[in-house]
Amino acid sequence: MNARELEQMLSSRQLPPFPQERLKRMEAAVIADLKPVRPLAPDGAYLAGLAAIFVAVCAMGAYFVGPQGWQALSVLRKIAVFLPLTAATALLVFSLVRQMRPAAKHARSSALLSAALFILLLLLIATFFQAAHETAFVRSGLVCFRTGMKFAIPAAFLFALLLHRGAALSPALTGAAAGGLAGLAGLAVLEIHCPNFNVYHIVVWHVAVTLACVAAGLVFSSVTFRRWTSNH
Repeated sequence: MNARELEQMLSSRQLPPFPQERLKRMEAAVIADLKPVRPLAPDGAYLAGLAAIFVAVCAMGAYFVGPQGWQALSVLRKIAVFLPLTAATALLVFSLVRQMRPAAKHARSSALLSAALFILLLLLIATFFQAAHETAFVRSGLVCFRTGMKFAIPAAFLFALLLHRGAALSPALTGAAAGGLAGLAGLAVLEIHCPNFNVYHIVVWHVAVTLACVAAGLVFSSVTFRRWTSNH
């Protein structure tokens, strides 16, 4: 029997009438927990909000821990560090805003391009900074790592408050991107503050703040989404 014959057989059968009382119970069960959805604000509002949080965290970092690193950097090194860092941040902000809206375009590609710019930042750091021997490599590195995380964690919390209003279809990508954005804020604070220009110190301890935040955002969002779906 082909599909056409099956369709003709089903259409020719006289189906029994469906009880209206059962239909009403089914309808009541479907709409019982439906609630009106508050529309999202324009993309520009969320772009401005995420950017404002990032800038505020960097400004607080410069105020509370000092801009010694910025003052010691040459103009060329400032360009090499902060130009790709700013571009990667802008792309992540754009990606996160697009992820808040279902079926929005360019969210994933923007996040991937931001990751590529982060790799470019590492290459520029390796090019413009030199290696130096440190007797307290781990101790001084941990101080910087803790300093970066002190600013990255509040940034992540503020980003999450803003992003929870959206409807991201890929919680893992959103969590990793939000964590990366918070980690970039912590990295920016360290580059403004830390006058240690040993390339190993920067690549190991400063960059570790961003990588740790990406991993934490990925795990947190995945676990949270799994628990939410299991309860619904």
